[in-house]
Amino acid sequence: MTGLRRHTLVWLSQAPGAETAEDRTRAAIWHTAGRPFVVTRRRNDGNEIGLGFCTTDPAHPELRPRRVAALTDPAHIVRHARPPRLEEIARCPAATAKADSFSHLISAAAQAGHDLRVYGSWMWQALTGERHVHEASDLDVVIEAADLDAALRTAAFLAHEEQELAFRIDGELSFPDLGEVQWRELLQPQDEVLLKSIESMQLVSRTRLAR
Repeated sequence: MTGLRRHTLVWLSQAPGAETAEDRTRAAIWHTAGRPFVVTRRRNDGNEIGLGFCTTDPAHPELRPRRVAALTDPAHIVRHARPPRLEEIARCPAATAKADSFSHLISAAAQAGHDLRVYGSWMWQALTGERHVHEASDLDVVIEAADLDAALRTAAFLAHEEQELAFRIDGELSFPDLGEVQWRELLQPQDEVLLKSIESMQLVSRTRLAR
């Protein structure tokens, strides 16, 4: 499987591995339910793909969801997709209490031509119907950026629109074939930014993002 990036959703032909027996059981249950895993980074010299998923405890829904790390052979990936769009997240019941903020952001993004994809707790809430978000949950977004200029415009857009919302916007801008940078970091004056990809995590000069 080629072309995988961080935050990509993948479905597997068999349950992935994990470090502990408890997490292997959790991963098997998650897989059997037909749920996707999220790509994190390559592991073991690139021979395996690191995955993540987030589970809740049905007996104790008040507890914080547990993040679980897993591993799979790339050959076991049978389907993949980008994270869900903001519009899909806004349709989940948990978003009702913040409907005005979601509507505002959807409208503003459409006018600006931005395709906001959502990962993190709001994504898991929408995909599973289980309790992953709480009153103070951030909205984690990932947005494509063709180059540095486009990324700076998108970061400025997020900073401006966040002022009108009932939640904080977190997340990253994704540079094709390079990786992701936290959007707030791009608004800071530093010459270097932290670039995360499926292959590595490194400080790079902003000029590398300029294409």
